[in-house]
Amino acid sequence: MYNSLEHHLRRANVDPTKRIWKHDYALLQRNNNYPPVHNAPAHPPEPAKSANPPHPDAVKPAPPVQKPAEAAAHPKKPSPESAPASGSHWAMTYSPYTASGDCKSSSDIATDVAAIAAKGFSSLRLYSTDCNGLSAVATAAQSHNLNLILGVYISNGGISVARPQIAEIVSWANSNGHWKGVEMIVVGNEAVFNNFASASELAHFVSEARSAFKSAGYDGPVTLTETVDILAKNADVLCPASDIAAANIHPFFNGKVTASGAGEFVASQLELLAQTCPGKEVYNLETGWPSKGSANGVAVPGSWEQKAAVEGIRQMAGGKSTFFSFVDDEWKEEGEWGVERSWGCSQLFD
Repeated sequence: MYNSLEHHLRRANVDPTKRIWKHDYALLQRNNNYPPVHNAPAHPPEPAKSANPPHPDAVKPAPPVQKPAEAAAHPKKPSPESAPASGSHWAMTYSPYTASGDCKSSSDIATDVAAIAAKGFSSLRLYSTDCNGLSAVATAAQSHNLNLILGVYISNGGISVARPQIAEIVSWANSNGHWKGVEMIVVGNEAVFNNFASASELAHFVSEARSAFKSAGYDGPVTLTETVDILAKNADVLCPASDIAAANIHPFFNGKVTASGAGEFVASQLELLAQTCPGKEVYNLETGWPSKGSANGVAVPGSWEQKAAVEGIRQMAGGKSTFFSFVDDEWKEEGEWGVERSWGCSQLFD
């Protein structure tokens, strides 16, 4: 059984992986504030996109923001070997749920993880400690030499509800006797965008988590991930809190980005991210394109479009990107534009 919080989130039309309320006003914000692919502003856009909730049509160029404060020094980063600057494919997201929303068995998880490894990925991203993910997924990942991007998920319950996950991760590491294979730990997934935490609350929580992990022997990077514009708007608070600079970059929700322009868009957003948090290694922790649903402006879902978008992202920023998702998530609500179930893209990496 999955835990009661995750069960509540799923049954309340909240996606525990992308955490999108089915009719969330915040969805409108994301699209209206992504900058166009071409002629990107010198500094990142100011308003906010969608949080984990990605996702009428017109996209207005946002006013420039103040130049962010200089980023603080940070500890160990992921190795260049596991995350080259461009090309290929670095990581894949994974959620251990069945089509009905129940937890997958350990054997099914092992099969899925083996398939991800066979497709040439070097890392796998988990969003939370749900569904026995730390043991079942980690065991399978280690057997296939896959690195882990672990997650502490912040829900609408806020930081107090998320805090126990820190102890779960530490306990898992202690039982293993090591942190082998943990490439980074992500605290929150667009928590500020979703109004699950303020920027300052998130920054403090990341610091708290880092201290706990460091005390338990972890010496890798601890970060948060938001949309690029949320990071730009709160750069003075969020950039120093992160050991690296990470964002979720979804071209589809821009509304002015075609599938063929997805790779260029992601690459340009990574450049904006580097400007937002200068001196820090940048990563795209969630990206892809839906294979079904309704059009969002010139962003059209479809199998051909998904293939074109994913290939473009793979060529221009794949070494820095985490592709979303392993398979279609049939347990989700269809959501805005009817696309939320249709991001499975692992078949494109055969």
